[in-house]
Amino acid sequence: MTERTRRIQEAITEASVEVTSDDHAVTVVVGPGGAVRDLHLSTRAFHHGGAELGQVVVATIRAANTRMAEELSAIMADILGAGTRPPFAPLPTPAQLRTQLDDGDGGAR
Repeated sequence: MTERTRRIQEAITEASVEVTSDDHAVTVVVGPGGAVRDLHLSTRAFHHGGAELGQVVVATIRAANTRMAEELSAIMADILGAGTRPPFAPLPTPAQLRTQLDDGDGGAR
């Protein structure tokens, strides 16, 4: 196994990101691939209704996954070289795709 491959495997195995919602009601820890490793609801979470709390949880997980993708991309660029296309770039949301189509660029970037 090459040193580069070992470093990539180590980075992916150890990668972890913790994000807390703006209102401090929800904290999530995610790993690569969107794996939720931990979910903590503070007492502030109980000020939300069920549907609203669900939205906060999902938004916090999405934010953590975005940050995870950014961090892994930076690590990969460091290991493979700055000109390498990041393999962990987050996919655009349906709303972002609609905006790109509405702007007339057909989603090309």
